[in-house]
Order: sequence, then C-alpha cells, then structure tokens
Amino acid sequence: MIGTAAALDLFDKVLAGLGLIREGRKQRTERIDRALLALYAALSETKMYIAERERGKRRNKKREYALARLWHRASVPLRAIDEQFADRCFLKGSYWMDPDTWDKRRVESTGIAIDAVFEATRKLLVKT
Repeated sequence: MIGTAAALDLFDKVLAGLGLIREGRKQRTERIDRALLALYAALSETKMYIAERERGKRRNKKREYALARLWHRASVPLRAIDEQFADRCFLKGSYWMDPDTWDKRRVESTGIAIDAVFEATRKLLVKT
C-alpha cells in the first residue's frame, strides 16, 4: 500500500503534468492565432488592393512589395500548422514581388489565386 506522503507527492506530479499539458495547449492555441492573424492581414490587404485595381486604380509597386512582405511573414508561423499551405503563402509573396513574371496558368497551378487562397484559409480555420 502507498503511504499518504507518497500519494500526495504522486497527486502533485499528476496535477503538475496536467498543468503542463494545459499550458502547452494554450501556447499552441496562441501560436495558431498568431499565424491566422498574419494570414488574415495578408489576405485582407490583398483583397483590398485587387478590388481597388478592378475599380481602375493605378498599380502601386510599393503596395505590392508590402503585400509580398505580408505573405512571406504569414508563411513562417503557418509552417507549424500546414506546411503545404505555408509554401503556397510564400509563393503568393513571391508573386507580389514581381507579378509580371507570373501568368494565369502558373498562378492557378500553384494554387495562389486569391479565391483558392481564401478557400484554403477557410478550411484551415475549420481544421484548427
């Protein structure tokens, strides 16, 4: 039979272990939230820019470079959630560095068209 002191010690260790699990889940949730926020920032800025261009606003290279940075920045924390989607986001950033070098077929085949990225984002939100 286990003594009272040993039982209390064991109970303390179990509680400590549960606390570590809870803390690990909290850190994982915070990491996922940071990744999703970076992704949403890139997605919303891109959608706004595309809408402005469709309304006839002139092309803005500074803004395109800013979009590239947002997509590249979003790709880093996404690696912990979905490596393939993180790679697509990195490619999206590469696209915005020099969109003239990308034709429609290449955009579609890499899955970086804005509608495809939006749908992947929605699925990621449901998954996490």
